[in-house]
Amino acid sequence: MSGPSQRAAERQTARRGPTTRPSTGSTSSRGAGAARRSSTTSTSAAAPGRTGAAARVAALRDRPSLTGRAVVLSIVVALLVFTLAVPARAVLKQRAEINSLRADNAAAQARVDALTVREERLRDPVYVTSLVRERLHYVLPGEVGYVVLDPSEAPAPSSKPKAAPVVSWYSSLWAAVSTADSAGAPVPAGVAVRPNAPK
Repeated sequence: MSGPSQRAAERQTARRGPTTRPSTGSTSSRGAGAARRSSTTSTSAAAPGRTGAAARVAALRDRPSLTGRAVVLSIVVALLVFTLAVPARAVLKQRAEINSLRADNAAAQARVDALTVREERLRDPVYVTSLVRERLHYVLPGEVGYVVLDPSEAPAPSSKPKAAPVVSWYSSLWAAVSTADSAGAPVPAGVAVRPNAPK
């Protein structure tokens, strides 16, 4: 035997005390056994105070570290943990969904409140008139409307000179033909005449 089973057997023999075996051997073996028994009884009688604390320490040292009850208890605890893990996770997920839905509900309620206030304001004709005059620049009969531009919003005047209008080739050709036909007639103001045009 080895390990915990050997220790358990030793503890059982220690509890029973010295056993008397029938002598089947020679007289010398009987004498040795008697001497051994008398030495153990004399040792236990000589140290009566040692039996209390030392026996407890020895019992704790000889005690097996892992018993059957501890194994069963650890299995039961592990089963409980695994059994409760899935519902606990589902509960936490549902709590998060409930919190997000409550936040969405609060935001929707705030939008509804703002729209209700706007609807009540739009029922007032004075507010509607001021809104129309402000946004669409309407004026009542007899009033003069002015639009004042902010200097930052006003377009800056263009500093580039205006380019001369581009005259197409057929316009130039037609002007030259017209000029040749009316040899001495004045050229209209809108017609551009080239300096090298025939006269």
